[in-house]
Amino acid sequence: MSRPFSAYEEPEFRAVLDLLADSDVTYAHLEMNFGTADDLEWASRGDWIASYMIAEPDLAAELRAAGIDLLSLAHNHSFDFGPSGLLATARHCRAAGFACAGTGRDLEEAREPAFLETRKGRVALVSTSSGNKAYEWASHPKAQLRGRPGVNPLRVSMKYEIDRAAAAELERLAGRLGIGGRREASEIVLNFPGDQSTRTAPTFVAGEGFGVFSECHPRDLEGNLRSIGEAAAMADLVMVAHHFNVSEGPRSDNPPRFARQFAHAAIEAGADIYIGHGWHKTLGIEIHDGKPIFYGVGNFICQSEFVRRVPYDSYEAWDHDVDRLATLNAAAYPLHPGLDLAPWWSSAVFALAYDGDVLKEIRLHPVEMGRRTTPDGTVITRRTGKGSHALTEGRPFLADGETGEAVLRRLKSLSEPFGTRIDIEKGIGVIRL
Repeated sequence: MSRPFSAYEEPEFRAVLDLLADSDVTYAHLEMNFGTADDLEWASRGDWIASYMIAEPDLAAELRAAGIDLLSLAHNHSFDFGPSGLLATARHCRAAGFACAGTGRDLEEAREPAFLETRKGRVALVSTSSGNKAYEWASHPKAQLRGRPGVNPLRVSMKYEIDRAAAAELERLAGRLGIGGRREASEIVLNFPGDQSTRTAPTFVAGEGFGVFSECHPRDLEGNLRSIGEAAAMADLVMVAHHFNVSEGPRSDNPPRFARQFAHAAIEAGADIYIGHGWHKTLGIEIHDGKPIFYGVGNFICQSEFVRRVPYDSYEAWDHDVDRLATLNAAAYPLHPGLDLAPWWSSAVFALAYDGDVLKEIRLHPVEMGRRTTPDGTVITRRTGKGSHALTEGRPFLADGETGEAVLRRLKSLSEPFGTRIDIEKGIGVIRL
């Protein structure tokens, strides 16, 4: 989110806001930072290609006025502007009246649950992120040193299975290059020169075939499950938000193994709802022990093209001529490429109905953010500006017709492998438990 929306009154937009406001409690994930120039120091990273996410703090009040109560703050952009940006975001969100979790001045604060009092009971939120760089992980204080501000991490370990013929050839090549080693008899570790000061050496395992296998870092898993247990002991409804941009190869329509591992463990530790996000598209829904697992809720507001405070690193990363930096501005293209993916521009409002502590029904209200889904991709229906590169307006409207059907059919087909049935009734998806 990077633009205010309170001035708009379209019925399709107001209907979305009504859904948010009518709920006893409403959750959203904020993949954005809030801060002014006075809040910030510098962009914290320059070693990878991505956009930098920050917007004016007044937008926090707009989200609050829309009926949202809880925000998760842990994601791969949380540290775009270093500790100052991360802490400013949490400060502005709390000042707007949100309960928020996932970042903090040290690991204890970043990992602890946020609590919200409602008329129906107490709600807790635990927020964690997979895929951040090491300097973005919050840490504990020690030896008279402060803890590091950052995100609550859920690190991921990867192993790559290759068949025995490929393993023999890989070991031969690694030996000739002088970068090979063995951790166990069946594991081949490649110690690339660029990774000599890290512990990120890729590990290959000889087997019968080929595959990529991910699992949660055991200490991070244990630490997050402790927070979930604390939340369950002290609240009536526990939400767990998991942001992940790590995949086992190209991002498919299936959640990676570590996400499924954590989702199941979170439910078993006391969570009532697991909410995954980070792939910018909807993924399947699973019901585990009567509790919903949303592996990917997709985008809901999509306005990264309108970010105004763009640092030097972003222009350089996208191959702009930084020797002409004074003439470059936030309208330059590309700064936020990759937005032409059809699933990027649609998702749903997920409405859960309980009878006491028992989940009875989930209703999926499809939304679109300014592009209509067609068999060939997307067509812009709400454009902002008159530049040569079309910018999509990005607010959520209730989707109808072809786009609404496409959103629900996607969720239906991706949920079926988990044993979850979604009925499509009058333009709304319904899961009955």
